[in-house]
Amino acid sequence: MLVVRAVEDLPQRGISKNDEFRLYLVDAHHHMGREKGHRNTPSGAYDFYTQLWFEVQKQAEQLAEEDRLLFRPVGVEAPALLNQLFESKDSWRRANHGWLVDRTVVFPYTDDYSAPEGPRSASFAVSNDKIAGWTGRAPHSSRLIGFCRVNPRDGEDIAVAELERAILDLGLRGLKLHPLAQLFVDEIDSGPTRSVVKRAAELSVPIIFDTRNIRTVDRIRSLVDSILNDPSCGEAARNLRVIIAHCGMSPSDSKLFEALRDPAILTETSSLHDLDVPALFESAYERLGPKGKWSDRIMFGTDFSFLTVQAADVITYLLSREFQGTLVDAQKILGGNALHLIQKPFRTRMKTSLPPREIYSHDKSHAVQSAFEEFLLREISRGAWDMASLDFMIPPQSTWPSIEAVEKGGFNGVYQDSYLVTLRSAKTEGDLHVWIRRRAGGLLSVALLGAQGSVRIESLEHASQKVGAVLSKALSDNSHLAKSADELVSAFETAIA
Repeated sequence: MLVVRAVEDLPQRGISKNDEFRLYLVDAHHHMGREKGHRNTPSGAYDFYTQLWFEVQKQAEQLAEEDRLLFRPVGVEAPALLNQLFESKDSWRRANHGWLVDRTVVFPYTDDYSAPEGPRSASFAVSNDKIAGWTGRAPHSSRLIGFCRVNPRDGEDIAVAELERAILDLGLRGLKLHPLAQLFVDEIDSGPTRSVVKRAAELSVPIIFDTRNIRTVDRIRSLVDSILNDPSCGEAARNLRVIIAHCGMSPSDSKLFEALRDPAILTETSSLHDLDVPALFESAYERLGPKGKWSDRIMFGTDFSFLTVQAADVITYLLSREFQGTLVDAQKILGGNALHLIQKPFRTRMKTSLPPREIYSHDKSHAVQSAFEEFLLREISRGAWDMASLDFMIPPQSTWPSIEAVEKGGFNGVYQDSYLVTLRSAKTEGDLHVWIRRRAGGLLSVALLGAQGSVRIESLEHASQKVGAVLSKALSDNSHLAKSADELVSAFETAIA
């Protein structure tokens, strides 16, 4: 997380000079694998974020000298739980850095592994396996979110089958399409590409399109319109979420903002630097409405390793006097919008026979939760369980709370004490969801249930109305009070035995 400090009193915002705030960052555009001179792994990503932090500090110093800075970046820190995770094992401790960015959406390059292995094989199959290997195992599964790639020119049946394998078997959580690299720019809104996008929407995963000019944006908008207006695409239309990468390389073009008025379309900032940065945000504020949801439509991205520290221009602009938004707007752009976009829990189609149950405890001091977390992290670090994902819960869609000063708790909208852990073990089939929530009155809830089946968690939004009636009843009918941390751990071990 990025820690920033107000450089002056802002009474209209209820902010005093020297108030500090924590901002949670998500990089929505990041490559891993190997393509010619480009190579990247999880450790390379964390090294890059360390370098990016140095650049943010350098730029901030210059802006401060020019009296253009409103919030000074003063530090970075890991979420406490993730710091514990990375410190729990010697080999993981070396990766406990680069915490300017908390989570990263990663997908393959058009890399050395992307070519199909045979005439009826899918492109990117090996690449997708590698992404799943990096993003679906501890400790990197707490920081990385994997997206797959497919090539529509493989043919509709092959591309759709690889998409389904990547999402349903590997547990990847989104799709990256690159029309220029795979030479289907003129086929974005028709044929196999449309079928791939429609199936991705039916699977409730977002699709990010690489874009190099506004003509590509026009075709993407045409594709979205064709799905939203097709009566046979009901499920796809309800779940369709498309990201225009690089702002279409046209950050002030009116056609970009015409596209962004569609609730199904967002954009991300990778490749923007220098004067393109204010051009994007000033245009968004003016054309999408200052009192509207303009800041819901934009996400932060880096495009590493094709681009590097240019992303610092976006971060420092959001902290400057020139930025017309608030800290809430900055938080949504830097991380909140991406978290909302990828709010479905990690899961594969493997089912577990574990019945749902809930263990709760009165825990106003958080001592029981701390002890249970120590137990859980110890079991993960020693290999008794592998962790496919750790996802903090977030506010309901289309909302984001005020950002609290650190001295008042430092809440930034990401519930670091309420989260979902996806566990795997050789002893059990399927994925196990461990759902930890802080509830009213100091109540701690630890729910255990399979990732698949009729009773499952559908959303990471932290709101009672997002917990379906079937799930609520199943948990309440199978609940157990633990009077101490030891009882909670014992009940958990009994439940999964």
